[in-house]
Amino acid sequence: MKFTTDYYPLVSIIIPVKNGAGTLEHCLRSIKRSYYKNIEVIVVDDHSTDGTCEIAHRFDCTLLEPKDGDGANNARNEGARCARGDIFVFLDSDIIIHRETILGIVETLEDEYTDAVVGMYTAKHRHESFVSQYKNLWVRYSYMKSSPDIDWLFGAISGIKRQAFEKLGGFNTALLARHGHDDIELGKRFSRAHLNIILNMDVEVEHLKQYTVWSFIKNEYFRSVGFSEMAMRFGETARSVQKGFVNVYPAFIVSTIFSVFVLALAVGAVLKICSPVYVAIAIGLYLALNIRFLNYLEQVRGLFAMMVMVPFLFIDHIVCLSGSIVGILKSFRNRSHG
Repeated sequence: MKFTTDYYPLVSIIIPVKNGAGTLEHCLRSIKRSYYKNIEVIVVDDHSTDGTCEIAHRFDCTLLEPKDGDGANNARNEGARCARGDIFVFLDSDIIIHRETILGIVETLEDEYTDAVVGMYTAKHRHESFVSQYKNLWVRYSYMKSSPDIDWLFGAISGIKRQAFEKLGGFNTALLARHGHDDIELGKRFSRAHLNIILNMDVEVEHLKQYTVWSFIKNEYFRSVGFSEMAMRFGETARSVQKGFVNVYPAFIVSTIFSVFVLALAVGAVLKICSPVYVAIAIGLYLALNIRFLNYLEQVRGLFAMMVMVPFLFIDHIVCLSGSIVGILKSFRNRSHG
């Protein structure tokens, strides 16, 4: 496939959606404004009950409503089976693309040695709650810490050559989105098959997801369970401390492990079984481990917002540690039963 002035490949934009009435219209309107016009849009409804299908019908797109199977990966595969394009672009229904997003994906995939491209969240996020801002900026920062050559995919915004997608049989339908690694796993199989994935930081999208503190905690817990299970499956648990895992960079992993000591010392100080001095030292070390990320938060959102987000960072580490332990134990249990 060669992108030239004489050949603009057909791009199939595949959007899995379940009860996405609150965001799907924004997503489809952003696609309509795209500079790149040789596209087809396929919306795959995953048994929605909130008027999602009615919204899709108002746009120039193909709406699929598969009766068999469920989950985002099943919807993605259903969309791919009906797609006519040379390139598949997978978008989540709560994503707003920029006018140049699809063009950036096509241009990246012009390279014959590139099989897939992953984009990233923009720093802009219309939901002003601190927890939503923290999550969006953490994901963006973690991608900025990644090298351009990656071994994972991102269902929110990924472009994949049709031939590469079909070679590996698509997404794993046994993995469900609530486990946090349903889309990423395909990238690991890409790497094992010596197919190349590029992280293009110029391909940016806005993520419309709004978090409450509770939904944030649940999301991080299931995500860490899924990530740790996948790390065990691919034998990358030990190396993750040195090289990170997917978009979870090493400093975050080390801080996650260290956070339990900070919490234990804080509890000990409250119970008066250890000195507050030790707590202060531990907090200082914890902040030092995360200083680059905190500097990034301060640059983007300001000093006050950064200080407010520090507790969310600590909660994130504690929850991720809990989820990782559960994921590792589940992996051992599954192996023993296997």
